Amino acid sequence: MKTHHHLLFSLGASIALFLAPQLFAETDGVIIGVTEPQEQIDLSFPESGVIRALEIEEGDRVSEGQILAQLDCRVLESQLAIARMHAESPAAIQSANATLTMRKQRLDQLEKLAASQNANHDELARAKAEYEIAQADVQLAHEAAAESELQAQQTEAQIEQRTLRAPFDGIVARIHHKPGASVSPNDGPVLTLVKLDQLELVVYIDHRRMDGLETGQSVTISALDREVTGTGTIEFISPVVDPSSGTARLRIALPNEDGRHRSGVKYRVNLPGSEVAAAPDQPRR
Repeated sequence: MKTHHHLLFSLGASIALFLAPQLFAETDGVIIGVTEPQEQIDLSFPESGVIRALEIEEGDRVSEGQILAQLDCRVLESQLAIARMHAESPAAIQSANATLTMRKQRLDQLEKLAASQNANHDELARAKAEYEIAQADVQLAHEAAAESELQAQQTEAQIEQRTLRAPFDGIVARIHHKPGASVSPNDGPVLTLVKLDQLELVVYIDHRRMDGLETGQSVTISALDREVTGTGTIEFISPVVDPSSGTARLRIALPNEDGRHRSGVKYRVNLPGSEVAAAPDQPRR
């Protein structure tokens, strides 16, 4: 069934792309476009696991970096605690330093005796060897602490891979899986996040209307089925004209901090210096 659904979706998407210039081009002199989110992203985990927690609900506003969901990480969290304990414990280093101090004192005493011909050469050689071993033990203690710190950082990175964070300020548009569900990277998104503080309005216009248009120009827009108007800014003008329809794609940025405009809604666009586009706001029947 999944393959069947994916096939239908792909076929539908292909048809929509083919018909886009016809759907959103000029209609009876009125230029119509459909609003889209400024950003939309499907978030999923890069690894398989069981969803332990969802920190959000559909419709919640979230901030960049906020934790949205997490897989079960209890084993990794235990490993992290152990690594942190070893990395932060001073016991091994203190013990190695104490032994080094004791070995140094013993070596100094024997060297003084050796200077007055009162030390056994074998005993002095053994004291030097023990001192060098103590030095190595101090180095090993520091390296063990550094290794534990690296292990802790590695485990933290593994936990982060099992944590979904918001890549931008936005709204949770849909949650696809609930806590307790087993998911893998092939199971599709866990949730969908959108950014609606600014919308994008995509329209297709007759290429003859492109003359005089440039990015940064302001355009007035109005919803076809609601008493909502606004001012957008031309953000992109396609350099390529569709040969079958003779239209070019135009993308308009529409500020939406107050949330008055809705994504997925048809709007009429009044282009600068376009008398035809200023026709009465009547939806086509």
